[in-house]
Amino acid sequence: MSPGELIFHFLNTVVLTALVAFFVLWRYRVGVLAGMGSSSGTSLALPSVPPARTVILSQQVDALAWERQARRRIALAISGSVAIPALALAVLQLHVSDLPLTPAHVLLIGGSLLVAAVPMVAVSLALNFRQAVLLALALLLAGAVLGTVVSMLQRPFLGRTPSLDQLLNFFTFFQFAAVWLPLPMTLILLTGLSRIRGVAPITFAGLLIFGLAPLAGSRLTAWLATDTEGSRLLLDIGLNGAFLMLALPTALLAWWRLKHLAEAYAAKRFSDAQLLARTWWLMFCATMALELINARPSHTPLVLAGTVGAYALFPWLNGRFLTLTRQHGHHPPRRTLLLLRVFGFTARTEQLFDRIGARWRLFGPVTMIAAPDVMARTIDPGDFLRFASGRLASSFVTSQAGLDAGLSGMDQAHDPDGRYRVNEFCCRDDTWRATVVELMDRADVVLMDLRKLTRERGGCEFELRQLAHRLPAGRVVLVIDQDTDTQLIHAAMPHLPVIITLKNGNPAETEAPFAALLRAAELQAAG
Repeated sequence: MSPGELIFHFLNTVVLTALVAFFVLWRYRVGVLAGMGSSSGTSLALPSVPPARTVILSQQVDALAWERQARRRIALAISGSVAIPALALAVLQLHVSDLPLTPAHVLLIGGSLLVAAVPMVAVSLALNFRQAVLLALALLLAGAVLGTVVSMLQRPFLGRTPSLDQLLNFFTFFQFAAVWLPLPMTLILLTGLSRIRGVAPITFAGLLIFGLAPLAGSRLTAWLATDTEGSRLLLDIGLNGAFLMLALPTALLAWWRLKHLAEAYAAKRFSDAQLLARTWWLMFCATMALELINARPSHTPLVLAGTVGAYALFPWLNGRFLTLTRQHGHHPPRRTLLLLRVFGFTARTEQLFDRIGARWRLFGPVTMIAAPDVMARTIDPGDFLRFASGRLASSFVTSQAGLDAGLSGMDQAHDPDGRYRVNEFCCRDDTWRATVVELMDRADVVLMDLRKLTRERGGCEFELRQLAHRLPAGRVVLVIDQDTDTQLIHAAMPHLPVIITLKNGNPAETEAPFAALLRAAELQAAG
């Protein structure tokens, strides 16, 4: 099998991953929407209003200052877990390409590969596109400057005098980046689209394995056809039979891989962001391996060993470095955020989740009622496996026993990277009210997006009245706009909570509701 065939297969798999992921999410949305509109046949009773809770803070912590430090440590941990294997890949490339193995050369190549950490940091810290681009530019500039300085400092050790012409190494750095980064970064960006990245890793894992069947089958068929006995065997079983002999085992292998990922995710061996980072680093290492093998076939064993080692090193370093980030400073007390919203505005809800819900996951878990408007942000390997196996209906709350089981099984522990998970509940038309009330009783703070609220939104009015009965006004933050029916809010909640008006929902505007939620989490309820 030639390197060109492998490169073609790999690129096809990535492209198919994006296409299949969009299809999977569409079908998943259809299934959830159909379930939401159906009835379980039994309307669940609302729980009684619980007594007021006393929240005891173990230690006062400046939440925003702590978040800035935590985000900085996470960014450094991810960058470090990429930098070390990137330097190893740089050494491998220099050796295979017969280039000098000097510190300057290693930094010129390894520094450019560090850009692979940017999308990983962006997903983990919920950076927007502009912030990610600025981070990438900062890393490239820092790498170019460091590589240039090292090239000048190493000159005396080589018995030569530093000269001004070495400043051109600044531009040489960008030439290396232009050679090695476009293809892997394009693949990463393709599978990192916000609408599909929740299912991209598991889709890619399945397709990469299953896609080997036709590729290996074509080579096996060509090999068998080279002699009489092989040709007779092909004629006896037929081409379709030969394909099935390979397709069925690889399909089982692909299914086993998906199941293994779902089980490992459920066991909290990695977070959603870590799974995505591992997928991206695999793409990065595989792309480099295929390009080096294609250029220097004689070095194939060495290239395979080096790139496999660089890939295997990344998850271990990533886990170790992220563990170290949690051992510094005093973590604010865990606080659960309940996210409520007016259904039907997908782009707006996704934007709010990215800028507030995703950030809150450093402070505690997020709970919500599942709906298609935020499905792309909350689907996980377990959801994917239930959907793929036709067990999506098992995710829905259909009885009091099912609701109790879901509530008792809510994930309250942080992932290995320190972030908490999103607990979403799929509900029928006659079970969502009891479910959302139970979530209110367990929430420390509530964010409710009421933009474009009208009197036709009876569900939101019900939620507002229940919030007024069950939570102190100071623990509820409402987001409104100029189209919100504020009279409905006043009628439902006589003791008004914190209300913040958003005009366009840009990052600067969403700082206000996030800060308000942190202040609400610090309030001490009366016992």
